[in-house]
Amino acid sequence: MKKTLSFLLVMALLTVLSACNSGLTKEADGLFRDGKYREAVEAYNEYLSTKPKDIKSIYNRGRAYEELGDIESARKDFIRVLDLDNENLNANLSMAQYWYNKKDYNKAIAFCDKVIATDGRESTAYLIKGRCLHQKSLFDDAKKNYDLAIEFDRKNAEAFLYRGALKIVFNQKSGACNDLNRALALGAEEAKAALAKHCR
Repeated sequence: MKKTLSFLLVMALLTVLSACNSGLTKEADGLFRDGKYREAVEAYNEYLSTKPKDIKSIYNRGRAYEELGDIESARKDFIRVLDLDNENLNANLSMAQYWYNKKDYNKAIAFCDKVIATDGRESTAYLIKGRCLHQKSLFDDAKKNYDLAIEFDRKNAEAFLYRGALKIVFNQKSGACNDLNRALALGAEEAKAALAKHCR
């Protein structure tokens, strides 16, 4: 009888602790959504002190660090996620973006290729890879990747924006203006300046 009661008490305690932990991660996610990134990091830290291998929370804390401009802490969290799950799509994309921002286009492309090998329809991977190739002046390959980004997500404003910019380089004014207008319609405000300059 005592063993059964002890077992039931332990199970009840674990259920309460699990509910508390779930509440912490929901709170952290809500803080992140509200743009309260510093508070989100603190809430994720508290949650991760009891669940140190929770991939979603580690990744989200990394995103919060990224929003705070603490890029190296973000990178550490993304690498931690990849240590736990090497094929994690979001962490691989974040590392691709990290290396793109650092202008190490070959490393960025490697992370994009890793994502594409796992999910060949991931639009963001083609977009980042296209931007890397664009920066390396490999314009034909860049355009192919922008085309694929758009094929797999017709609402990828950045893919339309950068493909439009590339078409300007190719002297394809009509196609460039169509892409830039589509980018603007999808919310890419950066398209305004290019439209004003090239599409009157």
